[in-house]
Amino acid sequence: MTDSPPARRPGRPSREESAQIEHRLVETTMRMLVEHGPSLTMNTIITASGLSRKTVYAHYPNKPALFAAVVRQMLGYALQPLAVPPRARWQERLLSFVEQCLAEVCEPYATAMRRLLMLNSSFLEEARPHIEQVVVRRYLDPLATYLQSLVDQGILPDQDVAFAAESLTSLILSESHRRFFQGEADSTIDPAQLERHARRLTALFCGGILSPTGI
Repeated sequence: MTDSPPARRPGRPSREESAQIEHRLVETTMRMLVEHGPSLTMNTIITASGLSRKTVYAHYPNKPALFAAVVRQMLGYALQPLAVPPRARWQERLLSFVEQCLAEVCEPYATAMRRLLMLNSSFLEEARPHIEQVVVRRYLDPLATYLQSLVDQGILPDQDVAFAAESLTSLILSESHRRFFQGEADSTIDPAQLERHARRLTALFCGGILSPTGI
């Protein structure tokens, strides 16, 4: 005779149900943060989630705890490397990559996360190493790998590709900073403006990496 698993206490969610509730709460909060910003209240989140107040507070006792979970979730979305798109010319491939990066770092979710991090210094300290990991894995590593392949093919002169990749990544991230601190983060991103900025960055960068080394 085999032992049956212990009965779950009435009203207590299983581990799977608990995970589903947490996912639902975090997803709801992420969506509403884009619309309302950090002033979003727990009551509004509870109403939008369709869950009971008791259920919500059993998982997250306060708004900072829920917001911290949202930051972790947002960062987790971007851990996969961004691919350099196939194009006829290497400059066009680089331009397409820059356009993708700019679109991501300027999107509403990125703005919402920035606001959360500025809302509470402990959020920033906790998230800082994860943010650095995302930047490296998502943008810097694939860019450095692509530039190294161009050097190996003799298309680019031999150079410090890690430094070059870091420089371009910094230029891309600076546009997100500029939009946020100049109050443009909430405005709709103009695709034409984004493309123009991507072209300017790419042209500036290509001019630098093609110049003779040892200056």
